[in-house]
Amino acid sequence: MKPFLDWLAEVPDPEPLELTLGDLRHDCTALLIPDFDDEADALGYIYASFEELFEMELDAWYNDESLWPADRTLEMFEEWFDIEIHSMVTDMAEDEFTAEDFDDDNLH
Repeated sequence: MKPFLDWLAEVPDPEPLELTLGDLRHDCTALLIPDFDDEADALGYIYASFEELFEMELDAWYNDESLWPADRTLEMFEEWFDIEIHSMVTDMAEDEFTAEDFDDDNLH
């Protein structure tokens, strides 16, 4: 994650971010992916989607694509982001999700 932190520090910003690796590792993005029998298959799914995931993470910090690194590779993705696979997710909410909950207007 250090290269990601370094990139964030280099992006021109009127209000520079003062972040640490600990800050980046706190409250990370969590993704719900299909169920796989083993971790290698789950990682394969993540790797097959790395371009979309990379762009999603960059966009979460800066919407201006001209600020994004140009040649984003799988190797770079692995250097920039920690990937953890967890086999269990528990929904503790009492409310049920609806399709409206996932409209673009509600996700930003």
